[in-house]
Parts: sequence; C-alpha cells; structure tokens
Amino acid sequence: MPEYTPMAGEAETIEEGTGETGAVEAPVPEALQREEPLNAEEATVLVVSFLRRMNKRIVTPRKAVQTDGNFVVDVELKGATATVQISAETWEIVEYTISPLEFEDKPLPIPPRKIAIGLAAVASVIVFLTAFSFFRNNMAFIITSIQGINTDYIIYGAAAVVAGGVALWWRRRR
Repeated sequence: MPEYTPMAGEAETIEEGTGETGAVEAPVPEALQREEPLNAEEATVLVVSFLRRMNKRIVTPRKAVQTDGNFVVDVELKGATATVQISAETWEIVEYTISPLEFEDKPLPIPPRKIAIGLAAVASVIVFLTAFSFFRNNMAFIITSIQGINTDYIIYGAAAVVAGGVALWWRRRR
C-alpha cells in the first residue's frame, strides 16, 4: 500500500503548526503589520476574522467602542452574542465572551393574527347560517320579488358589483 505524501501546500501548513497539538496558526492579517493606531473599522475586521476562525456564524457586527485604550466590539451571532476586547496599542485580543441569546416566552401559544382570522371565520359561518335559515323560510316571497324585477336591472346590478370589485382590487394591489 503506498504511503501518503503531502502536497506542497499541505506541507507548508503542517510546518507552520505547533508541534504538540497539530493546530495550524492563522496567518497574520495585513492590518496587524502596520504601525498605524487601531480604529473601529479595523477592530471590527479583526473580531470578525477571529470569530470566523472559531467557526461562529456571524449575523452582523453591532458596535465598536474605544474605552481605556481597548476597543470593545459587539457582534451578533446565530443564537448568541459575542463581546470582544482588543488592545489599541498591540492589536491583540485581550478578552472575549460569547453568551447565548435569551428567548422570552410568548404570552399566547398562537399569534394574535391567527386568533383574529379564526374569529372572523366563526362569525362568517354564523352569518351564513342565519342568512340561509332566513332565505329557506322566506323563499316564496323572494322568488315572487325577483320575478317582478326587470332582467336589465339584475344585469346592471351584477355589472356594478363586478366594477366595484375590480376597483377595490386595483386600489389594493400596490
């Protein structure tokens, strides 16, 4: 069975690692090689790259504030928040904390919008059943009333209802 020989790129990363753990050191960002003072943007970039190396899913950086020679950067993660302090002189991470987000329990298990839709459906059923029982009892009166109406008026009424529906739809489509 042939032995595994690392490729040229793999050999370099193995040589850069520490001997005991086999961990690979991260390359130093360009910003660390400059002699300029640290600013909030560069501090945020350092924190984001640090958290990515830790395999954290970053949602968005929230704020970067300089206090007592350190930058404090808050980053929102997927299901947690991270607070990282970076030294402004040495550009090193002094301290970091990752705390999970606290979720509040909802007062109702069902959203209020679904409750309102359910109540509207129940009210619609009650109105329909009431109207149905009214028309069932008074069907002879309704039929004689409809027979006395000219058919042109029924067509005009239906056209008005359709035109009103189209106007409402046109108005609400935006």
